[in-house]
Amino acid sequence: GSSPPPALPLPSLPNSLAMFNAKLEQTILPLMGAHFSQAIPGSMTSLRVADAFVVKYNAAGGQTELKPHRDGSVLSFNIALNMASEFEGGGTWFASTDSSLRLEQGEMLMHASGCLHAGSPITSGTRFILVGFVILVDYQNVAMRFMKTVWDK
Repeated sequence: GSSPPPALPLPSLPNSLAMFNAKLEQTILPLMGAHFSQAIPGSMTSLRVADAFVVKYNAAGGQTELKPHRDGSVLSFNIALNMASEFEGGGTWFASTDSSLRLEQGEMLMHASGCLHAGSPITSGTRFILVGFVILVDYQNVAMRFMKTVWDK
């Protein structure tokens, strides 16, 4: 629960990496840039994915949850890789709302990395998500200002 669940780095999945890179430029980064444009200076072109990997939660014999934590980037996103009907429970819990958001396959959740959140426990089945951590080209100059806007809310 407190350590990250098993993860498979996206570069180790060449076909998935190619598909991800196409979606990244066409959809993911433009959405993130538009959604966070008021909080992050600069343009969408300053966003970079620092890390992306597939996470597996397995109720039958693996890790079922991830305890509350903050990510070490500026923005984070999760994309549901399998249907929500394939597992019970799960989702991403946010301290600010004290509730979990469950995604359907292909849906994306994006948030400020400094928001306290967790991987809600699954009680049956297997949940797969693609997790990405996004930084800014000029990360050191704006990261703390952005984190302060998150923490002040």
